[in-house]
Amino acid sequence: MAKRNLTRILALGAALFLASCRPVGQTPTPTFAPLAVSSPTTEPGLPLCFSPREILPFAFSPENASLFVRSNSGVQVISLTTGEEEAFIESPQRLVAATLSSDGQTLAWNLEDNSTQLIRLSDRVASGTFEGTPDTVFHLRFSQDGASLFSVSHEGWVRRWGQDGSPQPSLDLGGEVVGMGISADGAKLAVISSDGPVRVWTLQGTRGVVEFGGTGGTDTSSAEFSPDGQYLAADLATGLFVWRVSDGTLVWNEVRNSMAVTYSPDGRVLAYADVDQGNKIFLASPDGSQVIRELEGMQGPVWELFFSPDSSVLAATDGAEIRIWQAESGTLLAIGKTACP
Repeated sequence: MAKRNLTRILALGAALFLASCRPVGQTPTPTFAPLAVSSPTTEPGLPLCFSPREILPFAFSPENASLFVRSNSGVQVISLTTGEEEAFIESPQRLVAATLSSDGQTLAWNLEDNSTQLIRLSDRVASGTFEGTPDTVFHLRFSQDGASLFSVSHEGWVRRWGQDGSPQPSLDLGGEVVGMGISADGAKLAVISSDGPVRVWTLQGTRGVVEFGGTGGTDTSSAEFSPDGQYLAADLATGLFVWRVSDGTLVWNEVRNSMAVTYSPDGRVLAYADVDQGNKIFLASPDGSQVIRELEGMQGPVWELFFSPDSSVLAATDGAEIRIWQAESGTLLAIGKTACP
């Protein structure tokens, strides 16, 4: 928790000297070209500037047209063409965590009373409400097929529900849990504890658990399987680790201070932030060994990093700014901050 608080302090200080960007309402942002394009054209002018209610992005819409941003009172949907708010989905209580299903049809959020709701975006109706947990839920994730929703909290359980809100078998991990990751096929669950090794649970067939290593994480930690299931990456309190899933072998551990890591959905890129390198974001090979591109400009430690569903666009936040890049070229497409000039 101390690590998260330090991040927010740094982010607030950074906000005093944020770089300027183009006001909302001028010419549209450059086209989001697919990652496969080898020589995209750089559009003239400055990146789009937009002003979200809070600097807490968590997902792109399936077609990359919109950005979903969490605030204390709901979820804001922002157009990435105009920078304007397209919709605001108000929550009945203070919002703590949120996630979007891969098809973009269902929003899940956790509320101040520790209850979790499924929101059908077509009509913004709650399609399911789950009983509160004994502690605050900091991480929510859908399985890739949308059939299950997972949550973790410090109380030591990974809880699981179906699309209709029905409870599914949960896991009692017997200690404080701070992060998790789900394999693309839904067969494995990786769990980060506050003071122990990363463990991987088999969810289908005969259940089992394998310890991969590491020495615990923080509330910003996450575990990410590569889409092909070959690798598992985790940003822990002691550094960034990448293991081979088949035998648990550590294949890369060269970054000592990272608070954000993710794989592109197409499996070609591992993206991570390095605090000790001036908060740069690195795009690397899936095993982390070869750097493809570096992205600069973040004012403080990056603690949220995610790709668009088609892998062409990458978003990051440090709590003071949101930055959105075209992944293939490294072109900065948009900046979200408290106020545009």
